[in-house]
Amino acid sequence: MNIIKTRLHCPYCGKSFDLELEERTYEDDLLEECPMCGNSIEIHLQLDQEGKVSKAEVHQLDGDADE
Repeated sequence: MNIIKTRLHCPYCGKSFDLELEERTYEDDLLEECPMCGNSIEIHLQLDQEGKVSKAEVHQLDGDADE
């Protein structure tokens, strides 16, 4: 299985971080914690046919009160 690497920006603190995960499908929704501020974030990834990230969306979780 391939390892996917992508750089994302936290919607809470605005800082960049790298995400590494095993390739599973061409489209995936993940719940992760920002390694910089610790807030929970929702990540939607789309991969191209070569397994590279073609689209990444990062969102705050609804109702998350952490600041």
